[in-house]
Amino acid sequence: MTGQSNSGIKLSVALVTRNRAASLARTLESLDKQKPKPYEVVISDDSDIDSVIALNSALAQKYSYKYVRGPGKGLYANRNFVATQCVGTHIRTMDDDHEFPENHITDCTIAINKEPETIWTIGEFYPSDKIKALPAPIAGQLHPRGYSYSPKEMKDYYGISCGATIYPRSVVDRKILNFEMYKFGILYLEYGVRLFKKGYTIKPLDSTFIIHHYDENNRSVNSSDITNSAQVFSMLMLSFYHMKNFKNIFFTSAEIGKNLVLKRYPLKVVKDALTHYRNATRN
Repeated sequence: MTGQSNSGIKLSVALVTRNRAASLARTLESLDKQKPKPYEVVISDDSDIDSVIALNSALAQKYSYKYVRGPGKGLYANRNFVATQCVGTHIRTMDDDHEFPENHITDCTIAINKEPETIWTIGEFYPSDKIKALPAPIAGQLHPRGYSYSPKEMKDYYGISCGATIYPRSVVDRKILNFEMYKFGILYLEYGVRLFKKGYTIKPLDSTFIIHHYDENNRSVNSSDITNSAQVFSMLMLSFYHMKNFKNIFFTSAEIGKNLVLKRYPLKVVKDALTHYRNATRN
């Protein structure tokens, strides 16, 4: 049985992975236990180690999931690519370090049937969290100072969960995709603001969660310059473009200025972010 309702909902899983075969195996084993199953699972592999590629391909074959080689241009390029490989009416992003509670796909499908054009974000717990009482912490939204926070007012919520969000197919058809200029960083928070400004309603899905086996020492990119520049770019997009007002401009400008003075941001980091900002807002 697949994650498909009588209304024609077809839930695709768009899973990205890179050089973490053991972690991917745990994720796929957990996903395979779901009843019903998703309509399809597409695994896009950005690995650059031959032995890992072979293991990942074999894992996909074991579960009869579609396996494709990723573009090798970073996390966000891979997310965009795998989304375009999906054929379902809705796309559920997924990472290779996630695990799922019982009835997770059922809860996702129920939410889609309830509001098929809504973007649903899924909260997470860590394995060390002893109490997993619902609802899970909601996915945060971008603050003009460049961090993620949970708003008090949910009416205009624009948070996003990078690897645990359900998108209607129209997002891909309209080519509203992640920016790809940075291989890693908080670009997903900018993506949430952009989708909100494009007219999408974003809501937390409070009936389920994921378990995130996050490993700080096993990230695809460990460059502070990349992550800091992605942060500055996202702040600029929020405060000077998507939601331009005096308050946002003040917070963002003050934060960038402070980090330059304290030398947390090299000048090149800010210059690169400004260049990307101008390119992104040119049209």
